[in-house]
Parts: sequence; structure tokens; C-alpha cells
Amino acid sequence: MTLTHSHNPTGRIAAAHPEIVKLGRAGWFAKGIVYVLAGVLALTVAARSLGWSSSTGASKEASPTGAIKEVAHAAGGPFILVALAFGLFVYAAWRVVTALLPGSTNTKGMAMRVGYFVSAALYTTFGITALALARSKTAPADGNQKVTDLTARIMGNSAGRWFIGLAGVVLIGAALYRAGKGLRSDVTEEMTLGGMSAERVRWTRRLGAIGELGRGVAMGLIGFFLVRAAVTFNAGEATGLDGALRRVLLYSWGGFVVAGVGVGFVAYGVFCLLTFTHRRLEAP
Repeated sequence: MTLTHSHNPTGRIAAAHPEIVKLGRAGWFAKGIVYVLAGVLALTVAARSLGWSSSTGASKEASPTGAIKEVAHAAGGPFILVALAFGLFVYAAWRVVTALLPGSTNTKGMAMRVGYFVSAALYTTFGITALALARSKTAPADGNQKVTDLTARIMGNSAGRWFIGLAGVVLIGAALYRAGKGLRSDVTEEMTLGGMSAERVRWTRRLGAIGELGRGVAMGLIGFFLVRAAVTFNAGEATGLDGALRRVLLYSWGGFVVAGVGVGFVAYGVFCLLTFTHRRLEAP
């Protein structure tokens, strides 16, 4: 897709407002940082469970929220957190703009728009967490407890159990979609590949594919526990990414699954960091 074609409304918007694209690319960079850190935390948890490490880092929250908390302890943490929050808010805005662009109105297009809005809400939450930590060193509640508490409140209503079950099914569907993109190496649809060497394009696709597979497994685990919470009518079964990964560790093969998610997250983060300057505004 060439953004400057006169028949392309998305291209006209990008050409008339280049600052939107520049800000959006900054958002992709911030997203990459969060995923790399979250992946490292997941790998630490996996290494501890497999007996490869005695690091106390395994007790930290292995999730994007946990990654943001880690930034707070770094030198210049508050400044970095504010910059990270800005990037995350910009990425959320990019997703909203993308969802509202003129484009496909078929089932797939509408599903993508809904997904963009959900993504915007999620990264807005991450941005708020970063700002809260920048103002105070007191860490907010972990993501696992937030998911459990929210599930309990929703299931307290008459139709809440069905809503949680549906949310879990939708998340599993999104997981399969992500895994499918990874298997097909379909990861460059929002990117301009001009200026990249053939070798760089190959490695970019490989990183993106590994990243999508890791994200798919993570989403699928969270969705599974939401469905289980609905089926058993027990909000305690619902948990965030960190809780889902730690529950998987109860099985002999769990450490390898968690390691796979960690590798996927790191790969996806590096993928975002290496391609943020090539991102383009793309309608669903």
C-alpha cells in the first residue's frame, strides 16, 4: 500500500498529518521496550523452574505490568516511566486512529477494528500504571489480582458468568489468530519494507513470527483460565499473564512453555524496536 496515492484516503490522511505517523512510531518503540522486559522476566521464571537459575527475579511479575514495575527501579526510573507512559499513550492513540480509518467493513475488518480498540484500552492501562509508578514508588496491585477482582465483580451480576466465558473464548480466538499469523510469517502488513535488504526482511519476518507465536500462547492461557472461571463459577480461576504462566509451571512441561512465551515476547519486542521507523498508518 502506497500512502501517497490519491485514491487512498488513508494515504491522504498520513500525508496531510505526518506527525501522526511519527508519534505512532514512537509508540511502537515504547511497546517494544515493554515486551523485551516482560520476556526477560518470563525467561527468568522459566529458568528458575527448570533449575537453570537461582535468581530471585523469578518472584517478580512476568507480564507487561511487571516489566513496567521493573523500570521504576532503574536509574532515572521516574523520567523513563514518564517517557514510556507517553509512548504507550501514543501507541493507544495510534490504534484508535487506525480503527477509525476508512477501510474494510466486512466481518474481518470489523473484528480487526474491535481488536484495535481493545488494544488501545490495554496499552492505556499500561500507560496509567507507568505514570502511577513515576509519581510514587508504591507498586499498584499486580495484574493477577486485578483480573481476579474484576472477574469477581462481573460474575456477581446475573449475566456476568456468560460474559466472562465469552471474553475467554474471544481471547482464545485472538490467540489462534496471532498464532496463525506467526505460522504464516504474516507480520509486515503495517510496515514499509523499502530500504531493507533481503536479509533484513527475512530476519524481520522471523522475529515477528516467533513473537506472534509467543503472544498467541500467552493470550490462549489467559483465555483458558477465564473460560475455566466461568465454567466452575469461581473467579479465583481467572488470572493475569503472570498467574497463568506460574500455573502452567505446575506441570512437568510447563517450564518449556513459559520459556517459549519469554522467547516470543523478547523476539516481538526486538521486532518492534527494529521496525518502528518503518511503521505506516494502515486501515483494517
